[in-house]
Amino acid sequence: MKISNKVESYNKIIELGLNHFPERIFNSSQINEVEDFIKTYPANYYAIRDKSKVGGVFKLKVKPNDILNEISGYELFSINVSSYNYIDNQLLVGEIYFSNTSVNAILSTNSKYSVRDAIKNPDFNIMTDIFDDKTLNKIPYFDKVYEYIIENKLQDYS
Repeated sequence: MKISNKVESYNKIIELGLNHFPERIFNSSQINEVEDFIKTYPANYYAIRDKSKVGGVFKLKVKPNDILNEISGYELFSINVSSYNYIDNQLLVGEIYFSNTSVNAILSTNSKYSVRDAIKNPDFNIMTDIFDDKTLNKIPYFDKVYEYIIENKLQDYS
């Protein structure tokens, strides 16, 4: 299944009941709702993503008191509890795609990286198949990622 943009991706994650950080999409007039989100999901850091265009501005580590200043100028954006709050637990980050038996992945073990960072400076950039143990065994926690994708029937999502 082809997912064309961030809004479709967010909706599909919710529809499939996948694990995710609390996130909500806002438009520029929803300041009260933004404040309610921050109160409902207290965290040290939030991420802000421009949802109006592909490759829009992405801020991974925004303090709660800075959010209102940081969202000025956005038309459509999301705020989520940032993965930066959990860098001590982030073991692998990047993009991975499974189709039939093929595996395409761009991944990093740098716990401070966002997905964009991992794609720019990956530790692993592979195109192989699920039977290539020599390559796949070099990727820490690959088996956990593979298990999650199979259990949730996420093959062929791109």
